[in-house]
Amino acid sequence: MILRFAQTALKYCIAAAFALLTTCLLTTAASAQSARSLPTLVSTNLCADLLVLRLAAPEQVLALSRQSRGLEQTELAAQARSYPNHRSSIEELLALKPDLVLAYAGWSGRRHAKLLARQGIEIVEMPYPGDWEDALKSARELGARIGRADRARQVTAAADARMTVMASLLSASQQRQDRPADKATATQPKRQRALYLRPNGGTAGAGTYVDDLIQRLGLINLASEQGVRSWGQFPLERLILAPPELFLLGYFDRDQPIQASGVARHPLLRDLLNKTPSIGLPANGWGCGGLELLKAAEIITAAIVPKTTDHE
Repeated sequence: MILRFAQTALKYCIAAAFALLTTCLLTTAASAQSARSLPTLVSTNLCADLLVLRLAAPEQVLALSRQSRGLEQTELAAQARSYPNHRSSIEELLALKPDLVLAYAGWSGRRHAKLLARQGIEIVEMPYPGDWEDALKSARELGARIGRADRARQVTAAADARMTVMASLLSASQQRQDRPADKATATQPKRQRALYLRPNGGTAGAGTYVDDLIQRLGLINLASEQGVRSWGQFPLERLILAPPELFLLGYFDRDQPIQASGVARHPLLRDLLNKTPSIGLPANGWGCGGLELLKAAEIITAAIVPKTTDHE
């Protein structure tokens, strides 16, 4: 009786162990198949690099563009260094044999799309976002295209929530600064006039992601208020006569040739910058108008909001 019971128990143990082993093997196979089903990627410029680093699975990325070397001073530096980089030449792409090539407007290799297609390589054209909502939408669409929809939803939701926090902090700070001693005389808080400026006098008016960000943070874009639409120039004469309350400086921290930095070198502007609060914006990725706008928002907020805000 005891022997029969032992034999029966042994059979059940063997069956259970076999079932567990089978489940593990099937799970491993499914995971391997899932990994193989994700398309491999190559990015062709810094803007594409940034999205790939945030959304793609490591095994998908065959190479980043050479511009990714410019991420050394960012939180993505270590991640970017783990991948090879390339010059985005057709010869390199053919050698890498990715499933997808991520490219933005202006990529010279687009004219070779038919050649790449014959080798099973598809070009995914990425639009430059016009505002923050465009940036979120573009990231979600790319995530779905590369099989990382869940990851893209997580990243964009977190970024959007953080952007809302930045706007709330700036709004609360402005209200505290404008709070009168007599509550009966309280009015709407005064919004600062900010001007985005590049070394050549370039600025960003209505319809740009810069204008959207400035307004999203509760500031007034002096350029759009003065009638500038899209990307344009802000004349130095007008700037001296009607200066902003805050400068947002783009690319002032980079060496520029004389012909591209005439306004920045002008003594009148240098004097004005010495008198007016200014915030330097990060060059890496700023021109992409993507999720990197959050970093700019954090820098602006940190410079304006008193350090005690988080503790009040």
